[in-house]
Amino acid sequence: MSQEQILAYRRPDGSVGVRNLVAVIPTCGCALHAAERIAAQVEGAALLHYAGGCGETEGDTALASQLLSQYGRHPNVIGSIVVSLGCETLDAHDLAGRIAQGHAPSELLVIQELGGTVKTVTRGLALARQMRSQAEHLEREPCPVSSLTVGLECGGSDGTSGLAANPAMGAFSDLMVAQGARVILPETSELLGAEHVMTERAASPEIAAQLLRTIEECERFLKATGEDFMGKQPSPGNMRGGITTVEEKALGDVLKGGHTPFVEVLAYGQAPSRAGLSFMDTPGNDLASVTGLVAAGCQIVTFTTGRGTPWAMPSRRWSR
Repeated sequence: MSQEQILAYRRPDGSVGVRNLVAVIPTCGCALHAAERIAAQVEGAALLHYAGGCGETEGDTALASQLLSQYGRHPNVIGSIVVSLGCETLDAHDLAGRIAQGHAPSELLVIQELGGTVKTVTRGLALARQMRSQAEHLEREPCPVSSLTVGLECGGSDGTSGLAANPAMGAFSDLMVAQGARVILPETSELLGAEHVMTERAASPEIAAQLLRTIEECERFLKATGEDFMGKQPSPGNMRGGITTVEEKALGDVLKGGHTPFVEVLAYGQAPSRAGLSFMDTPGNDLASVTGLVAAGCQIVTFTTGRGTPWAMPSRRWSR
């Protein structure tokens, strides 16, 4: 196998996965407990901890449905179990149907139709185990690195992040781009103060204008809250680790993207349409940022930390 290949799983639609996970997706907080019980009892099942679905704006519900459907169609997913209460605002039937348009099967369980939580969990366990057993025959095979979408994340940063870990990730990013992969740098609010570095590396004047507009809109939003963003970034942990200003943190953060040009500016959760380095407009919060990266199809998310960040994606627990 050459250095331009990885061992991965080819999907029927041509995409490539690096894990074989069953996604268990609740459509509201009332269905979360049943979904948790299903995912906890099946090795290789990954719970999407969604507790919305009701009492939200139409925009929030639409975004949640979009992101959840993208998770269900993710290349690392071999099947999805959508768990619904049956009376929530989010349209569970529509969500299951959108997931089924991808490469993997989708099953919908409605608690009120099945007769309660116990019966729903029993049915869900049978379906999840069936999906897992059907994936046992899948074997990794050489696939091009260009089939990957990679997310670049950092959190719990300290002075060494910008000096060592983030530049190392930047070198990795450049290698991925050179081999045709899609690479995404997120966290808009974490990059305030480094916009001049980003615009200088834009692939075109249009991309430069998009980058600048996105960062300026983020800054206007933060100021409109009436709170002092500069008092929240760097965080207390960042400062104890040696970072002194927002700009210092941003200049270390942007190093994760290496030295290649930015070829696209993405909305939250939007999949890149072309190879190369893209920027995604996400919050600076690590969990919210990675949620957008994975929804965009990232099979791999790299994460640097200097202070230590003790959270991880569920997929790290299984080799298959």
